[in-house]
Amino acid sequence: MEVLMSKLFNLMGVFALLQTLIPPPLREYIDRGLSMLWERLFPSVNSYMEIQMDEQVAGNHSPNELYKQVVVYVGSLRSALHTHDRLKAYRWVESDPVTLNLQDNDSIEDYFDGVQVRWTHSVREKGNAGGNSDSSERSFILRFLKTDREIIIPAYLDHVSKVCAEIERQNSQRHIFTNHYDNWEQNPFNHPSTFETLALDAGMAERIMADLEAFSKGKSFFHRNGRAWKRGYLLYGPPGTGKSSLIAAIANYMLYDIYDLELTKVSDNAELKSLLIGTRPKSVIVIEDIDCSVKMPNRGETDDDSKEGTDSNSPSKLTLSGLLNFVDGLWSCCGEERIFIFTTNFKERIDSALLRPGRMDMHILLSYCTFHAFKKLARNYLVIQDHPMFLELEKVMTKSSVQVTPAAIAELLISNKDNPDAALREVFGVFSRNDDTTIVDESASVETTVGDKSVSQISHSKSNSDVFRRRISGFLRKNKHVDRSLRSRSHSNSLEGVCKEEA
Repeated sequence: MEVLMSKLFNLMGVFALLQTLIPPPLREYIDRGLSMLWERLFPSVNSYMEIQMDEQVAGNHSPNELYKQVVVYVGSLRSALHTHDRLKAYRWVESDPVTLNLQDNDSIEDYFDGVQVRWTHSVREKGNAGGNSDSSERSFILRFLKTDREIIIPAYLDHVSKVCAEIERQNSQRHIFTNHYDNWEQNPFNHPSTFETLALDAGMAERIMADLEAFSKGKSFFHRNGRAWKRGYLLYGPPGTGKSSLIAAIANYMLYDIYDLELTKVSDNAELKSLLIGTRPKSVIVIEDIDCSVKMPNRGETDDDSKEGTDSNSPSKLTLSGLLNFVDGLWSCCGEERIFIFTTNFKERIDSALLRPGRMDMHILLSYCTFHAFKKLARNYLVIQDHPMFLELEKVMTKSSVQVTPAAIAELLISNKDNPDAALREVFGVFSRNDDTTIVDESASVETTVGDKSVSQISHSKSNSDVFRRRISGFLRKNKHVDRSLRSRSHSNSLEGVCKEEA
């Protein structure tokens, strides 16, 4: 008996010594293997349950979508992955970020509603593969306590699918679609505009983002009240005030595709309906310049009125009622989570039926540049948060009758992006004029109106910014006394600031 006990103690000592010599990862692997062996030998005392998700569906060898979702989901558990010493790294597309994931036959823990689960990436070699590189059978094994079955199935698995869908949506290449007859043609959408880069009046960006957030989370609210899950915005104001940039910012904020619908290419109501059916959920449907893109008879016009000013050779048979049905008729409910955006330079030209709530829920005025919008432009283009000249600029912009679009101001700042003082002096000179002036800078024209007179210049051979700068230079030459006084004031302010710093 004493000999047996002595041998037992010696064996325990050997096990203790081996535990100190075996690396922790190998020891964990052995412990996990022994635990699984014990559970299979004595299933009656096993308190855990396992769900296996194979890479391919047994029988037809088709891909298992759930396996793909788990791959994406496990890769999103970054805090848990950071505790692992050995990981896999891959990138699906060149522009995608690097994704980390588990090594073969490695495990990771996750928590859901206070319940702990374990994911294991199992890789087994096929017996008859003959060294084929595709001879591995891969699967994810989800392990959890049997008592937590009601929590895991199906709530946790649904959670995995939702997280995967959101990750794929954020990482996917978004597109802008244009209509060609009754079909859509797609192109990559990579517009950099965001709410941070837009020059909007105080509080406007926050109001729009709050409305977008409420819309994105409002599926149950819309359904509970018997309404289609969609939203309508009307963007109106002079050219060059940022309507197109705001559309891009909305699409980037919501991670939506854009459908740019050109009504002049739509032949009739049936084709418009076909285009609507072809749009996807989570998209922005845009109709720019709704007041002049196509001539449609208003409901209050007579037949003679509707024909007046319309091209008799035009093949379009699109009607206002067809457009109204496109926005909020029965066919508008064929897809959900969509935003309709109309733009116009002249809101008063649009039929009131198109503007009522339910069709256009928010009317957003984008007007000429204010001081708040100018500060945003100065921050973006000149990389300055404050400047001694800001106080004078705020005074002159508040009192001035000159109206300048943000696009025109942006051109001034771009041409002087390396010299903030010169840029601010030019802006000051523009707003210091004594007459009523409107400056609009568009992609193909620069229009200036002084009093009741209007001058339009079209430039095709040179950059429009050159035309604009020449016009601004003319303004400044007429206001040399303003420019000189501002230079001296700016210089004295700068000296005063230096003296204060030295003191």
